[in-house]
Amino acid sequence: MVPAYVSPREALLLILSCDAAKGVRKLTLTPDARVLVTGMGTIGWLTVHYLRHYVNVRQIDIIEPLASRAELARQLGAHIVTPDSDTYDAAIECSGRQAAFAELQSAVRPHGAICVLSDGNRESLTLTPAFHAKELQIIASSDGWSYHMHADWLFSNDRHATLPALFEQETSFSELANCFAALMASTDLPIKVFVDYEQTS
Repeated sequence: MVPAYVSPREALLLILSCDAAKGVRKLTLTPDARVLVTGMGTIGWLTVHYLRHYVNVRQIDIIEPLASRAELARQLGAHIVTPDSDTYDAAIECSGRQAAFAELQSAVRPHGAICVLSDGNRESLTLTPAFHAKELQIIASSDGWSYHMHADWLFSNDRHATLPALFEQETSFSELANCFAALMASTDLPIKVFVDYEQTS
């Protein structure tokens, strides 16, 4: 049962938020950890959100070439960087891009860990010489840790207001095909599209 004070848009973020949270939890980070995150799509932003509000990580840096997406993470307290080698205790891959994954392997300190949250549907992610030279650990994560328990945390009265406004576009069910056609032709893609099944056009 979704609490009355939680909007449909917020409720729809529960599953992906829990999926991102599971990856963060598997890294067993402390607030003083230095963490680098690639890709500020939905999963990347929710990863930053969980790092900040659950683990209370103080240094969260991001790699994101799209200025509008990077700005969302910056508003939460993340820093947009060009990372140096051996700087970070851990990293989280959310971009699905090999170039970003390779950069993480260079940026993480020896014996550090990288959690892969991206699903590999864009590009194959491969290990670089840095992975072996620094004896890094790769952690895979899929699905959420506990959707019911995560909902209790996410939608608690003192936390639900911090959820990001990730739905940058809205459409009705009857206009869904036209919406997808427009998205395929556009280079400026929204992070999330909200589909209103009750709305008629």
